[in-house]
Amino acid sequence: MKQIMKHTRLNRMSRNAITCIDNSLDELFASAFHFAAIGMALVAPSGAWIHVNESFCSIVGYTDEELYSMTFQDITHPEDLEADLEYVQQMLAGTIKTYKMEKKYFHKGGRTVNVHLSVSLVHNHDGSPAFFISQIQDITREKQLEAELVRHATEDSLTKVHNRRYFLEASAREIIRGARFREPQAVLMIDIDHFKNVNDLYGHDVGDEVLKVMAMSCQETLREIDVFGRLGGEEFGALLINTDAEMSFLIAERVRKNIQKCSVDTGNGSIQFTVSIGVATFTGGLQSLAARLKTADQALYKAKETGRNRVEVVNEVVQPSEAHGLQASFVQLAWRHEYESGNATIDSQHKTLFNLGNTMLSAMIAGQSEQDIAAMATDLSTHVVKHFKDEDSIFRAAGYPLADEHSRIHNALVQGMKELLEKFAVGTLSVGELFSFLALDVISGHLLTEDRKFFSYLSKGENAL
Repeated sequence: MKQIMKHTRLNRMSRNAITCIDNSLDELFASAFHFAAIGMALVAPSGAWIHVNESFCSIVGYTDEELYSMTFQDITHPEDLEADLEYVQQMLAGTIKTYKMEKKYFHKGGRTVNVHLSVSLVHNHDGSPAFFISQIQDITREKQLEAELVRHATEDSLTKVHNRRYFLEASAREIIRGARFREPQAVLMIDIDHFKNVNDLYGHDVGDEVLKVMAMSCQETLREIDVFGRLGGEEFGALLINTDAEMSFLIAERVRKNIQKCSVDTGNGSIQFTVSIGVATFTGGLQSLAARLKTADQALYKAKETGRNRVEVVNEVVQPSEAHGLQASFVQLAWRHEYESGNATIDSQHKTLFNLGNTMLSAMIAGQSEQDIAAMATDLSTHVVKHFKDEDSIFRAAGYPLADEHSRIHNALVQGMKELLEKFAVGTLSVGELFSFLALDVISGHLLTEDRKFFSYLSKGENAL
């Protein structure tokens, strides 16, 4: 009996000791969680913040109470949200036990914060998911330093555009990719006219300013998908991605005209300058980048010899046997799978806009009257206005955090269309300039760049209006 009582006391003492240890561990965990130097968070399977520490609040700029009314989806950058949610689904399905990733959060102040995220999942006694434990390290400074190193390696120190090395490497890769998919492309050689005279008359400081202004104008005119860089001296190069011969000429003309409008202060007044541009267009083929640049350089030489301040184009001849299936139109540019948003309304309207743009381009090439083209442009702009209105409703319903900024871009484009249509109606704007704005700024530029930023949010909204 004494032996049984002894064992009972020992068992009771063991249970008490275990309870004390558990309590101590709970207190230890709570203390470690609260005072951790890195961000710590407990997150519900739905994404809601359950508990956060001071370090995490400091990283994102929100108080704990503000975060408790939000989800991690609300402050995750749209570029990273899809990958993050995919990891979450894999963890909930039991496919993976932990995951790590680099991602970006939106700080309360509006800036983005780069973090390294480590996540594990805690289960209830019945095996169901209880909550995620997230460890968040702020790596914004490291990313800035990394970007700075990359910038120094790829950027021209004077003009701040890509340097020769980057341009040649990136263009070579794009030409190989374009040949694989038989995409139309074009190489541009851009050279400042009479640049030596500028240096001789006004000095190298003014010459440097001319180079910087010219480079900035080119960069602002070309699309984000294109490759652009300084090759050396006053010579610059561009590779136009998935762009046919007609569109290449329009883009080159737009580059030339925009530069013609630029001016540089000399200290005794301002000067203007011009460029000559050689264009080599091609679709697929086995020629190297060096060969393409040589062809464009020959076209540039011809532009110089025939008066300067002009665009000269050399179109590669495509044999009839090769012509089948070429992606040589503006419409075909759009309908790759990766350009689709997944929203029925938006995708349908995007297709309509590209079809209308293609119809207008065909009319221009066929030499139809300006009256016919004006009617097409008006029809296109009407569809754009309706699309922007519908799109605005869709991304706001989906909770897109940059909705107001996107709407402002819409308003600016609509105002731009209105002003250009008025100028075209009174004869102060050319057909090419009108089409360049509608096709490059509105359709290609906006729809294929800005719109993609909210695509990852559409799964949270309606699939169609």
